[in-house]
Amino acid sequence: MVKNSNDYLQLADLKVFDYNATKTNVDALFSKYRRYKNKEEIIRKRYKASLSLDNLGIYSNGKSDPVGNKIEQLEKYKKFIDTVDEVFKLNYGDLSKDEIVIYKKYLIDKLSEEKIMEYLNISSSSSLYARKRSCIIKVAMWFDLEVYK
Repeated sequence: MVKNSNDYLQLADLKVFDYNATKTNVDALFSKYRRYKNKEEIIRKRYKASLSLDNLGIYSNGKSDPVGNKIEQLEKYKKFIDTVDEVFKLNYGDLSKDEIVIYKKYLIDKLSEEKIMEYLNISSSSSLYARKRSCIIKVAMWFDLEVYK
């Protein structure tokens, strides 16, 4: 579909997709990604404290293992995060420089359009929209989240 991996998807190529449904799918994936990153960080910060409390016998009722549960949660979060990160590493060459910025700043960091426009040094929201739309469709295809009309 794309002749040069650094080109934006052209309008004719984009017409086959239901952009709003596709964007909803991509936004949901990256919302989960950000949520898991946040939870992973919280658990890691508390992990050492939980280990020391467990060593004091506070959690030794035998019915559950909070530290073990946290480790399982961490593994779940890490596996999901690593999968998303690995898919990006395998496919980022398909994105233009601007689309990489959109990927990192919009999808990963959830910055405002104004901030992204500053990073890209563009003043037109329609220019951002075209780049963002192309990026979202490309990323959706990596994860099989695209919706066709």
